[in-house]
Amino acid sequence: MKFKTIIVLLFIGLIVIFSLQNAEVIDVKFFLWKISLSRVLIILGSFAIGVLVGILLSMKRKLYSKEVSQEESEA
Repeated sequence: MKFKTIIVLLFIGLIVIFSLQNAEVIDVKFFLWKISLSRVLIILGSFAIGVLVGILLSMKRKLYSKEVSQEESEA
């Protein structure tokens, strides 16, 4: 396996272990809403949103660099 894959799997494992050790139900307040959720869901949800944002930014950067290289080749 590649080194990067091993590091990612290790990091995900640490997140899961950390989440499961913090399983209490807490109140989350967001603007006018108040929701009772398990800390596991909050931690894993935050992690998933962070991963999604990272993937989207990476895709945007790749598309931008592809457009710039095509414009340079046309000129």
